[in-house]
Amino acid sequence: MRDSGETNTNKFLDSVLPETEKAITHLTLVELQQKLAKGELSAVSVTEAYCHRAALAHQIVNCCSDIFFDEALARARALDEKNARGEKLGPLHGVPISLKDQVDLVGKDSTIGYCSLAEKPRRKNALIAEQLLEAGAVFYVKTAVPSSLMASETYSNLIGYTRNALHLEFSAGGSSGGEGSLIAAGASPCGLGTDIGGSIRIPSCFQGLYALKPANGRLSYMNVSNANSGQECVVSSIGPMARSLEDVKYVCKVLIDKEGWNWDPKVLAVPWREFPARKFVVGMWHACPELRPQPPIVRGLKETKDALEKAGHEVVDIELPVSLRALHTATKVYVADAGAEAFEECAKTGEPLIDAVKICVPWDTFEKPLTVTDWWELCNESNEIKQAFYEYWQKTTSITASGKPIDAIVCPIWPVPAVPQYGPSTENYTVPFNLFDCASVVVPVTTVDKNVDEKDPQFNPRNEAEEAVYKMYNSNLYHGLPVCLQVVTKKLEEEKALSIAEACDRAIKRFK
Repeated sequence: MRDSGETNTNKFLDSVLPETEKAITHLTLVELQQKLAKGELSAVSVTEAYCHRAALAHQIVNCCSDIFFDEALARARALDEKNARGEKLGPLHGVPISLKDQVDLVGKDSTIGYCSLAEKPRRKNALIAEQLLEAGAVFYVKTAVPSSLMASETYSNLIGYTRNALHLEFSAGGSSGGEGSLIAAGASPCGLGTDIGGSIRIPSCFQGLYALKPANGRLSYMNVSNANSGQECVVSSIGPMARSLEDVKYVCKVLIDKEGWNWDPKVLAVPWREFPARKFVVGMWHACPELRPQPPIVRGLKETKDALEKAGHEVVDIELPVSLRALHTATKVYVADAGAEAFEECAKTGEPLIDAVKICVPWDTFEKPLTVTDWWELCNESNEIKQAFYEYWQKTTSITASGKPIDAIVCPIWPVPAVPQYGPSTENYTVPFNLFDCASVVVPVTTVDKNVDEKDPQFNPRNEAEEAVYKMYNSNLYHGLPVCLQVVTKKLEEEKALSIAEACDRAIKRFK
């Protein structure tokens, strides 16, 4: 691939795959499901196409942590036989679904990126995996994660470095970086990622995907392996990533319709509630206090605001002063054990802790874990910040024409569209919404244009983080990369977030 001068894995795979497989892997999940249900495609042919593409993609971007094509094909054959007998088919009949490493499957590892957890197959399926199987899905790969999951870049001593599928010189993001690269390479129609500080949103942002980070308790996390399991202050959630917003919504609905609250006590008994399209009031958050975005993100925000207003939606500019406090408090939560679990897992095999984790979670600055009293105080502090955020949200009534609070926030995910390999980590726009426990949908809005998005020579960095991002950004290097934003709603408003994301998507495509 490198010899050809191509840096985009998706484009390269399109150039070498058979036309029949290329056609299958270009279908959206919903289109694929419809053709499978009608018998226009067999589960075997679809599975073969995705297994082939995934095998090639993995050799280029190193995105898979486990591969089990033989089992996938056996499952596909059984589903085709079921269809031939005229039996009732599930809403994901024959659709290949990829899973992040930590989603437990019987007989498969969930390593969390640690060498110590390799060759320790799980004995139970995660409930969410069971729900997908009941719906007719075909599992064929699990995808790479960084050690401990606590990094915005995906590499480990176990798997190695996972590259960005749209540009090999860039990071795939993390911690669902393997999932993001596989989907962006066209080698999965949809997969599951998890997010405790941006781990669904960052890889999706870097690789131009649609995705949903639900609020905690909307989808089941039961038997999903995790770092620092039992930490219940800033909680990881699980959600779908795909190349189509319709696909994200479809899979989310399929999972919610499985009524996971009947098995998982942490899932809230909130059925799917279709949210109708209407005129929305959107709060546009342009920049956090410590980290202003670079030109492509600034333009993406402006074009999205203009498009929404042309479509008849109200857009007001907002500030989130509480975001910085949320970022700092969430970081304290992440390092509450002073890295004890990570260091213990690494010590079992003698592997070093990767630098990306040290950057994201500065355990070395804490001498010992928090006491129980300290932990209680930190949990109280987190709750106070959540209350301040909701109070601010309600007070937006004073700046809207309707006198009603905003429906959603639209804002950056990262200050640049993506990060070159081993670049700086800046979760200022993602982590606060984990502490607030919001729903968030990733939406691609444009691409970098080197002729428009030149670096601003007048930009004056105010701190080390801004300076690092400013120095890193190069419009020529970034040219053509996707620019993504996030649509954020309050807790348990996933349907509303998806509806507003659809409104953004339609407006951008119509008025751009």
